[in-house]
Amino acid sequence: MRIPTRRHEVENTSMTPMIDVIFQLLIFFVCASAGQTVESLLPTELAAGAVEAANPVIVERPFGEVWLRLHRRAAEGTDSVTVVELNDREYSDEPSLRTTLLALAETTPDIPVILEIDGPVPLGDVVRIYDACQSAQFRQVSFATKLGKK
Repeated sequence: MRIPTRRHEVENTSMTPMIDVIFQLLIFFVCASAGQTVESLLPTELAAGAVEAANPVIVERPFGEVWLRLHRRAAEGTDSVTVVELNDREYSDEPSLRTTLLALAETTPDIPVILEIDGPVPLGDVVRIYDACQSAQFRQVSFATKLGKK
């Protein structure tokens, strides 16, 4: 019997380049995710819109609603400051607003608080006012939206 002289060439593929690529991807994703800020949720329930219940429950609120309107106003020496309007009284400093909110929450914590935010108000100011309402122990804090024509 004759032994074949042609040998099948076996491909010798090395795993080293593939392992190098995987380690480089791993290092890239670890470095890319290290500088991200932590995201968290604000615990606010949003209404479904124009959905009505079959049998609406009417809840009497003795004082109605508390509307906090946030807008920007030009100030001396600075660009502008956020002003909070509550019952036709304006608060430009946060401690006096917190004191008023605490007094309101002590008398009626069930009263709904509605935040109406003007366009140029920074998000940090909105979150601080929202936190002030939450720390005053109001049970319902909502955001007002403006519906416009498309």
